[in-house]
Order: sequence, then C-alpha cells, then structure tokens
Amino acid sequence: MHLDTMTLLVLNGVVVALCGVSFILNTAFSRNDSVGRIWSMAFIAAMMVTIGHGASATGQMIWWASIVANLALTVAVGSLWSGLRRYNRRSRGFKVIALISVLVLAATLLHGEPAGRWAGAAELWIGVAVLAALGALEAVRGRLRRNLSGRTLAVALWLVAVVATARAIVFTVDGVTGALFLTYFNTANAAALSLCLVVLMTIATATLHAEQASGRAVGDLTDGIHSAAGVLSAAAFLQAATDHLDRAKNARVGLVLIGADIDNLPEINTAFGRVAGDEAIARFAKKLRLSAPALSLIGHRASGRFLVLAGAASAAEARALVERIQTTLVDEPLKGASLIRLTASFGIADTFDHGHGLAALSGAVNTAIDTVKVRGGNDIAVQLAATGS
Repeated sequence: MHLDTMTLLVLNGVVVALCGVSFILNTAFSRNDSVGRIWSMAFIAAMMVTIGHGASATGQMIWWASIVANLALTVAVGSLWSGLRRYNRRSRGFKVIALISVLVLAATLLHGEPAGRWAGAAELWIGVAVLAALGALEAVRGRLRRNLSGRTLAVALWLVAVVATARAIVFTVDGVTGALFLTYFNTANAAALSLCLVVLMTIATATLHAEQASGRAVGDLTDGIHSAAGVLSAAAFLQAATDHLDRAKNARVGLVLIGADIDNLPEINTAFGRVAGDEAIARFAKKLRLSAPALSLIGHRASGRFLVLAGAASAAEARALVERIQTTLVDEPLKGASLIRLTASFGIADTFDHGHGLAALSGAVNTAIDTVKVRGGNDIAVQLAATGS
C-alpha cells in the first residue's frame, strides 16, 4: 500500500497529538515536575510543527506556516534535550535553545517568502542535528547513564542528528528538485521516520518520567539524610565529606576517598527486573556498612555508585580496605537473580596526592572507576596525581 505525502503528514500529526496529549495530561494530573513540564513543552511544540507543515502542504499560508514550523521544531528538539539535562540535575540550557532558535528564525527570514516552505530548511536541519546530538550525549551521562530508556533515547536522537545532517547537506548540494533528495530525503520519508521516532521517544520519556516520580530511576530514594539503601544520601554525604576534609586539612590528617560502582547493574535490571536491581543496591550498601571503618562516611551517589571517605595513612592501607570489601561482596549471592554474585569496580584517591578538595578527589575516583570499567570491572584502581613534564 502506497501512502502519499499528505496522508503521512496527517498520520504523523495524529500520532504526535495523541502522544502529546497523553503525556501532558499525565504530567498535569500525576507527575507535575520540571522534567515533565519541559517535555510537555516539547510535545506542544511538536504539535505546532505538524500544524505548520500541514498548512504548508495544502499550499495555504506557506510563508508564515514555515516560520512557525521551523521555530517549533527547534524548540521541540531543544526541549527534549533540556528535559534530559534536568533529569540529570543540570541547568536547563534554555540559552542555547534560544540562540539556535534565533539563528533559525534569521535564516528563514533571510531566505524570505520566495523560498516558500523550504525557507531556512538547511539551517533548521543543522540546528536540529546539533540539539539532537547534545540530547543523545546527555542521555548516556549522569543519572541516565545506566538507564535502558535513556539509551533508547540516545539511539533515537543520534538517528535524528545523522538524518538531519544528511538532509541538510543533500538539500544544499542537490537542491529540493535533485534526484537524491526526492528519492531519499523527501517530505514523505521524513514524515514516516518521524512517525516511528515519535512513538519510540514518547515511550522512553514516559518511562523515564514515571521512574523519576517513583524514585526508582537511580535506586536512591531518600529517608531523611539517608538513601533507601541505608547510607548517606548524595546531598548529605557532600555536606559531611566537605566538613571532614576541611577539618582533616587543618589537622594535617590524611583521608582516602573510595568509589565503588556495581558491575552490570543495567543488565541485572533488564534480565531480572527492577526488584533484583534494588536488592543488589541494598546488599552492596549493607556490605559497605559492615566492611568500612566504623568512623568512615558512606554515601550513595547515584544508582549503583557509592563513595566512602575514611582515614588512611597510605594508599596501600586504602587498597587493603577495598580488598576486604571486595571479598565480602561475593560471599552471598542475590536470592532472586539466579544466585548471581555481585562484583564492583573500585577507584581510590587520597589527600596525599590530590589534596583535600572533594571535587578533585571525586574526579580522580571517577577516572579510576572508568579505568577499571574499561578493563572489564571487578578490580581496583588507584588514581595517582598527575606528574609534571
């Protein structure tokens, strides 16, 4: 069955409207937070795109419809990226979206009414590609790094970025009447691809939004100053660790920061369900509490990542501590996950090499953990201070 361009545009508009209304109502009545509001704005903008493109396709109000559609598409993709940033507890990035929107508007006005519905098209697609690429990168970092829905969004956004870039290049080189553009990058094909991606991204964003509202996206619901795992929450650990490091600096006492990241947690969640993942996080936190020195601070940074701040006279002493934790970790398998035994990647950084700043220590620990992850996990890495050349 062959579907013409107008039919595909109508189908795309119906799907966008249904998905958008569903998400917006769910946000308004159930989970009204900043991430939901930003993504609701993305859906509203996407609906404006379909209205603008529909008007252009009928041959009516081509000029003004093109302006509305171009700006709305920029805002839609930018809002998706902005919502991902908020999900990762970062700034919204509205200034970047506004800048790209202004550039797209200027390009559309510069080409003028004679260009019709293709006014500013190449510049629009480049702007969309940039915002989509930023969104794809954001979807695999921070709190989203371990999330299957985040990875799904990353793949979809990379596809948007690649197609938009290719479309802009072909349009610029070949023109709208070129054989390559008419065969592969025409409006009908773009609408068909949009139809699939809108459904995919709606499911992913709705899942992420629901996980965030339930507090299960990273496994660290807070109870007072503690996470659900029974150790200090990220905010409480930050305050306490900063104070400890400041006092240790004045007293000239050495401390060590140990980072621990549960291996294969996304795979456990996927294979055995979120309950098994929560059990893994709880069990790991329990082992840390039993193995770490009694006066140490234990923090739940995010999902399966924990931090321990303890006193240590040397890196060797810190490594011995981590080896004890690593040994006790595999003693008892998970009950509900086919008796799987947990492993973790550990990173160590001490104040002798990195000073008493928590940011420097955390950065060194993250680098050490990443080194272990590259090697396959279930190991320990000590991050030494960089030496001058």
